[in-house]
This record gives sequence, structure tokens and C-alpha cells, in this order.
Amino acid sequence: MPTPRDLHKLAYLDALGLQLLVAREVLPGAAPSAPVMRFERRAVQDGTEAAARVHPSSLGQVVPSPEGVPVSPPTAPPAVMPPPSTVSPKPQASPVQAIAPTPPAAQALSFSVVAIVSGGCLWLQATQAPELPPEQLQLIRAMAFARCSRAGPGRVDTAQVTRFDWPLHRNRQLDLSAEAAAAALTGFVLRQLRDQGCGGLVLLGERAGHYLLQPELDEVATVRLPDTAEMMAEPAQKREAWVALMALEQ
Repeated sequence: MPTPRDLHKLAYLDALGLQLLVAREVLPGAAPSAPVMRFERRAVQDGTEAAARVHPSSLGQVVPSPEGVPVSPPTAPPAVMPPPSTVSPKPQASPVQAIAPTPPAAQALSFSVVAIVSGGCLWLQATQAPELPPEQLQLIRAMAFARCSRAGPGRVDTAQVTRFDWPLHRNRQLDLSAEAAAAALTGFVLRQLRDQGCGGLVLLGERAGHYLLQPELDEVATVRLPDTAEMMAEPAQKREAWVALMALEQ
């Protein structure tokens, strides 16, 4: 199913007030669905050709044809035993076969993004720590305060921090691919922009917007800034970040 269609489906369910629940762990006894094996064969009886569908569970049973004529399953020919021999055959050495090494299991995709609502914008910062360091959060709040002060007098609201962790669950029966991660993160960002009334999206670092679906965000004013950790390590990057941040006011 195409990813935009998934986003639209979630938007319709959200508008109807329906909450989509997903199992975080594999349910006991659950198994992934498999296609039913079917094949057709034709049997000729009394000069009439009839088609019968055979299922794996009905092997060894008489399966009726659509015309009501019973069709017996094919029987294997009797095994022919070779005559006993007085000379025992010489055992042959089996050829040595090279065993191919088992490829390592592919690692599941995993990442975390912190969303901060401050100064009328949504700030996205990728992180690997359980929590965003306080100095990086303080830098984001300072940039939001400076932007609002330049735009006009007003009050900067308290930063609201929300964390997005992928995968959302450990149920491998559901889709855990990169496409599913992009659809989930994009839907999360769109809901934050809508519910919090944000007028712009600020991506801090290259990893912050790596999994976002850009066609879904074409109508959102977006600006890319260096990572907050990089700006703290190299203060000269703050000047470039400030120039790029002013583009949101145009």
C-alpha cells in the first residue's frame, strides 16, 4: 500500500475520532498469515472432463467435482523392490560439500527524534540519549526567544518536549521497514504542527529530517539548521543558523 494512502487513512480515522491500536509485542499463538495453496487438476471419467480443486488439508480424500462426480486422488505406483543380491555393494564416499556461511541477521531500523514546540515553531532534534541534554534544550529555547523578540513583542511559551521512538512496537508481524518508519514520523510531525498551531518546522541536523516524506510537507515552511551539539562545539555556526532561521519570517 502506498505510504501517502496510509497517511490519508490515518487522517480519516483521526477525523472520525477513532484511535488506531497496534500490538507492541507478538501475541501468544499468533502467526503471520500465509496464502492458501491451491491448484487445479482435471480428471476424465466416462468421457466427461471435470475440474476439481484440491487443498492441502484434503489430500487422501475423495474431492467432488463441480458436476458432482467423485474424483479420486491420484495414487502413487507401487514401489518395485530390487532383487536381493548376494554381493554387498561397496560403499561410496559421499562428496564433501562446502557449507555456505549463514549471513548475519539484518538489524532492525531504530532511531529517536525529539520534537520541541517553542516560539511558534516545531523543532526536531535527533538524539541517541534517553533524554535531550539540558544545554541543547536551552539553546533551542534561546533561539526561539530571539526569533519571537525580533518579530515583535510577545511571550515565548514554555518548551513542550515530545519524543518519537522507532520502532513503535516489537511485533514483527507488522511492517517495520524504512517506508513504515517514514510514514509514522511524517504523520507524527503533521499532527504536532496541526495540534500545536506551529507556523514553521525547524530541522536541527541532517538526521532530524532523514526519514521525513518531503511531498507531504511541501506546504510547511521548513528551515534546516546545524545540530545543536555542533553549534555548541563550534559557536561560529550560530551566526549561519540565525541567518537561516530568519527565512521563516519572510
